[in-house]
Amino acid sequence: MSRTLNAPCSLRLTETSVQRARPSSNTIDTMPSDLQPPTPKLIAADASRSRPGFTLVELLVVIAIIGILVGLLLPAVQAAREAARRMSCSNNLKQVGLALHNYASTYREHFPNAGFDGIGYPNDYSPMAKLLPYLEKADVANLIDFSVQLGHPRFDLPDALHEAAGKAIPTYLCPSDPEPATHTIEMPSGAPLTIAGTNYGMNHGSGMDKMFHPSFGASDGLCWVNAKIRFASLLDGTTHTIAFGETIRGPGGTLTDLAENRNTTQRYRASANTDDTLLAALDAKDTDYVFAQSTGWNGGRHLYWLRGCDPNGPLLCGRMGPNSPVPDIANRSAKINSVRSYHPGGGMVCLADGSVQFVTDSVDINLWHASWTRHGNEVQSIASQQ
Repeated sequence: MSRTLNAPCSLRLTETSVQRARPSSNTIDTMPSDLQPPTPKLIAADASRSRPGFTLVELLVVIAIIGILVGLLLPAVQAAREAARRMSCSNNLKQVGLALHNYASTYREHFPNAGFDGIGYPNDYSPMAKLLPYLEKADVANLIDFSVQLGHPRFDLPDALHEAAGKAIPTYLCPSDPEPATHTIEMPSGAPLTIAGTNYGMNHGSGMDKMFHPSFGASDGLCWVNAKIRFASLLDGTTHTIAFGETIRGPGGTLTDLAENRNTTQRYRASANTDDTLLAALDAKDTDYVFAQSTGWNGGRHLYWLRGCDPNGPLLCGRMGPNSPVPDIANRSAKINSVRSYHPGGGMVCLADGSVQFVTDSVDINLWHASWTRHGNEVQSIASQQ
């Protein structure tokens, strides 16, 4: 009985002791203000006032650092892009070399030439036109009726060939060349004609035999009018003989005067007679003399893949080294078209065995000349330096 009466009393005592242990609100209110804990609003205000920010000087330093990094990375990006373009160019020449072998397999080992005798002028369908079926471009080849007489360049191109002449062939274009794939020229009658060019040309010869006109007889190279070159004709060997080379396409048109600088000498050809004195100036890289002897400037280099003997057709000569500072020469249908490119330091060539090599501007000129001849009996060529 006594245990039951004492239990509520014990509970009340416990609650009372708890209440006494709790501080009252009056106690907090009476505390000094500097000892009271800050309210949440005051904490947020203090945090916002203490957050750091960028000063103008710091911001300018960051921008300068970013600019420096971009300046360091940009050349690397450009170099990577050029390496990709150079690889694409090499692949193009490789395809042209394979097409040459397939063509030779079809025509009893004969190479394509720069045309045959025609009426008043060679019927000069170029080797690039004849290789089209072997580059998966039979659709363009079907547009060409090889029985049509092309005629002299001083006359209009026959209407039946206008469509084919304006077809750009991607395999014939180096991606590093900024020139458009096609150009519109004015034919002798004044009518416009769209023509497509090529960055690759076949070996017309070393140029050391002074054979610069494709229809004036056989040269020491592989391609001219009425040529009947076969693999067996390459006594120096396919590994030591250049079949195709790379060059740049001109902007078209003609100029009377031209500024003398690296850009113009690569894109334009000087109109001049190829006498011994001029050839000696070319060999000596005497740009001043060539400029003095020039009677005009021709910008039509390699604008025409359809025609081989035409001044703007795709034939190359090895008289001058790659990217020579001296401009090429054009004298009517005679021409000295050199290996030139927008790749830094050299240009691409395709050897008769189908391999592709990058030849530097500093190549030994004697090895360079030896590589353009088919039967010079030279012991060494550019292949010897690889």
